[in-house]
Amino acid sequence: MALVTRRYPPLVGGAEAMMRYLAQALGEAGAEVTVLTSRLDPARAAVEREVTGRGSVEVRRVGTSRLRFWGTWRYMRGLRRALERMRPDIAYVSMLKHDAYVAVGVGRRHGFPVVLRPEGAGATGDLAWQKWGRFGSAIGARCRQADGFVAISSAVRRELEQAGYPPDRIYDLPNGVPVPATPWNRRAGWRAEPRAVTVGRLAREKGLDVLIRAWPAVRERHPRATLWLYGEGPERPALERLIEELGLGSWVRLGGGTEQVEARLREADLFILPSREEGMSVALLEAMALGVPVVATSIAGNRRLVVDYKHGRLVPPDDPEALAGAILDQWSDLDRAIHMGRAARSLVSQKYSIAAVARAHLELFERLCGRG
Repeated sequence: MALVTRRYPPLVGGAEAMMRYLAQALGEAGAEVTVLTSRLDPARAAVEREVTGRGSVEVRRVGTSRLRFWGTWRYMRGLRRALERMRPDIAYVSMLKHDAYVAVGVGRRHGFPVVLRPEGAGATGDLAWQKWGRFGSAIGARCRQADGFVAISSAVRRELEQAGYPPDRIYDLPNGVPVPATPWNRRAGWRAEPRAVTVGRLAREKGLDVLIRAWPAVRERHPRATLWLYGEGPERPALERLIEELGLGSWVRLGGGTEQVEARLREADLFILPSREEGMSVALLEAMALGVPVVATSIAGNRRLVVDYKHGRLVPPDDPEALAGAILDQWSDLDRAIHMGRAARSLVSQKYSIAAVARAHLELFERLCGRG
C-alpha cells in the first residue's frame, strides 16, 4: 500500500506525526507500506527505510521546490510517476489537496482504490481550502470520486457531507498515537520552577497568542514559571513580537520544531492546547498517552478527548483569563491533576492507541480491496 503525504518527518506537525505513526504501525502489523512524500532537501536520500519492531516502512521522497507554484507542479508530476510505477493495492492520502487530485486520477486509470483523509475542519480545514484555494473546486470535484474518506471527527464528517461527499463512503476512524510503557512522572522540586509546554504549528488557529497573553497572570502566582512552544509556522514573527511586548523573553521560549515530542512532554509539568480549531489533535493525544496533566480549549475536537475535571481542564477559546485560571488550578492541586492524567492515559490506551487505529485502517483497506 502507498501512504501519500506531502509533508513527512523530519517536517514536524500533527498530520506528519500521525502518518508516520500509522505507517509504522501498519508495517508492524505485517503490511507492506511505502510512504510517498516530498523531498525538499536535495541532500536527503530519495529512498529511505524506517525499521519497525517486526517490519519496515519504505519512504520515497519525490522531487519538489520551495518555489510555490513550481514546487507544487513538480511534486504532482513526480507523485503521478511514482504511483504509476508502483500501482499499489491501495493509496491512502493525507489532505484533500494536490496529492489527492493526483492519486485519485492515477487510481481510476489503473484500477486501485484511493482513500482520502482530511486533516482538519473549520476555516483552516481541507474543505474550506477547496472553496478558496487555487484550483480548489476542480480538486474537490476529483476528490469526490475517491473510493473512501476517513473522518477523524464528527466535524470533519459533517463538512464532507455538506460539501457533497457521498455519506456511504465516509468512514469514522480517529487519530491514534503510541502509548509509552512508562507513564509521565512529576519532576522533583517542580513547584519552584513549573514548566508548561505546547506542541504544534505556529499558526493563528492554534491560539498561541492567547496562551502568551495568559502568561503574565500565571507568573503572578508562579514568578519562575516557564512556557515552551515547540513548532514552526507563519506566526513565529508575530509571537516573537508579542513575547517582547509583554516582557516575557526569559519566561516564554520558542523551541522550534522537534521530533523528540515524548522527551519534551516528560520535561513538563503541564501540557496546554489553546487552539481555536482542531480536528483531533495528535499532540493532545500524545500528552494524554503519557498521562501529562492537560489544559485545552473547549472546542469540538478537544471535547471528544477530554471531559472537564475527568481527563484534564477545558476552557473557552480566546479567553486568556480563563486559560490562566485553569493553568493555576492544575498546579494548585497537582495530585488531582495527576489523577486526571491517569484517566486520560487509560482512555487513550483503550480507544486511541495507534495499534488499534492501524487495525481498523487495515480492515477498511482490505474491504475496499475486495478482500474483507
